[in-house]
Amino acid sequence: MIWTRLLIVLLVVIVGNVLRADEPHRSPIALSVAEDRTICLTANFTAGTVGLVNLVEGRVLSELSVGRGPNAIVWLDATTALVTLLHDDAVAVISRDGETLKLVNTVVIGDEPQGIAISKDRRRAFIALGGDDAVAVVDLARLLARTGSPAMLVEKRLTVGGIPRALVVSPDDRWLVTCCAVPCEVFVHDLASLEQVSSRKIFDGGFNPGKPVVTADSQTVVLPSAVNRAFSVTANMIDIGWVIDNRLSRLPLPDGEPGDQKQLGLDIRGKAVGDANAVALSDDGKQIVVTCGGTHELLVLDFPTIPWPSGDPGDFLPEVLRRDRTRFRRIRLGGRPVDVQFLNHHQVVVANALDNSLQVVDLDTDGIASTVSLGGPAEADLVRRGEAVFYDADRSKHSWFSCHTCHTDGHTSGQVFDTRNDQSYGTPKLIPSLRGVAVTGPWTWHGWQTDLKDAMRRSLHESMNTEQPISDDDVESLAAYLTSLDHPEKSRSTPDTTSLRLGKQLFEGRAGCAKCHTGPTFTSADTFDGAVEDPKDRNKQYNPPSLRGVSTRRRFLHTGKARSLEQVLTKYHRPEDLVGESLNDQDVANLVAYLKSL
Repeated sequence: MIWTRLLIVLLVVIVGNVLRADEPHRSPIALSVAEDRTICLTANFTAGTVGLVNLVEGRVLSELSVGRGPNAIVWLDATTALVTLLHDDAVAVISRDGETLKLVNTVVIGDEPQGIAISKDRRRAFIALGGDDAVAVVDLARLLARTGSPAMLVEKRLTVGGIPRALVVSPDDRWLVTCCAVPCEVFVHDLASLEQVSSRKIFDGGFNPGKPVVTADSQTVVLPSAVNRAFSVTANMIDIGWVIDNRLSRLPLPDGEPGDQKQLGLDIRGKAVGDANAVALSDDGKQIVVTCGGTHELLVLDFPTIPWPSGDPGDFLPEVLRRDRTRFRRIRLGGRPVDVQFLNHHQVVVANALDNSLQVVDLDTDGIASTVSLGGPAEADLVRRGEAVFYDADRSKHSWFSCHTCHTDGHTSGQVFDTRNDQSYGTPKLIPSLRGVAVTGPWTWHGWQTDLKDAMRRSLHESMNTEQPISDDDVESLAAYLTSLDHPEKSRSTPDTTSLRLGKQLFEGRAGCAKCHTGPTFTSADTFDGAVEDPKDRNKQYNPPSLRGVSTRRRFLHTGKARSLEQVLTKYHRPEDLVGESLNDQDVANLVAYLKSL
């Protein structure tokens, strides 16, 4: 009898471990706390699910499959929520009945929907369309009633900057604030008229803007970002903070003079705060918290007493804050903390993507009060271990930046950096996308690296100047993670238009593009004199970048000087300079249409 019971227990454990090994990682990258502050929704990016969590009991009540790439989520009321689906180009409506979630409606809304915000009167939803460089203004009554076509649901599309990712509505319901990534700009729209009031760049060199917050008086927006200091990526420059800084920016609403914009350096000499992701402000306005995914921590600052510098903030946190724990603290969380929201004046809840969990953090004790596991494999496989290396800023000298900082989410930050990847300094190069990188070798702009694992080891050693030992597992896992990166499969096919067909004929024919950009990856293993060389480059031969997913980038060519595909074809990389064939305006439009379809 005893042996039978032991055998049953053993079988249960074995079967449970097998099932758990097949479970997907949840990777929560966004959360939304209900008004009663006891229930929370999570957008589980990797699993394609939304989780309903009881924070008091510390358990997952329900999990619902919603689609591909859920990445922003918000409650509309006690029973209804919206979630954006990045890779389905859609927004989903979810309803809650007790401990159960139900998928009510899914509507295609635009290319790569990311951030989402709701007007205070609950009449409209605002959705950042990262692929369209626009914000969709959605009629919530029609969406919830499931009446009308998707075109009827969108009242208006607001044109903004490159790749809008995060947005927020001011507490007084007057302003919509949208943060765009390439270039790093903040757009403000008047909600009454839906007209643009202002657009402001986040200083020179700002990039990777994080999730913003607006103060209770609706007069100020605060957001985190990285800053490209534009110096060569050497050990000495990294050490003194002259490569990448991490900062908070404060801008008046709705507009203001350039001198009204303030920045605060968050880094400490010898221990920076890599990859600031999101900020949240307590209801009483006394504390602001910042998630730092790269250094696995939460920053806590006394908001009213922040000494915002009147000019350049420098490269480090002001000494007056560093010395005073009542005004600045760092709470180690592990994993990759990304999103955060206050529960009360003493606690916040954090979405930890790599830990597959929610963490309730006690700001009085600077500790983790509770952790709610959202599920996932018992052990990380090679790809997940590589993902952890990719997002780990502690792999760089003094923790200033991670692989993700430059290759944002495995894509590109649109920044130009002067690394030794071209075997020299003084010749800055555009950060390339890593999507599909495993099948587009050789690597670097000059194509001199022919082994992906060796390239990973060199990047950790030279570009990041890691002070940690680089193990074989680090290299193997990082290469495995990069191999897993691909261009998102689009949910909508590109219409077979006359313009697209003519553009394809040009590409393969007289424009000469297919001579260098060949095959299914639209690249080549060879190098060419592409008439785009930098005069300072000793090597005048360039490996053509893959053109797959080229429409998802906002800067082009190896120096990043072209800001549109039209500029590439008419100014910097003209077919007439390459193959002696001139294109008229309609030819350019047709060719661009084809390139955007790749």
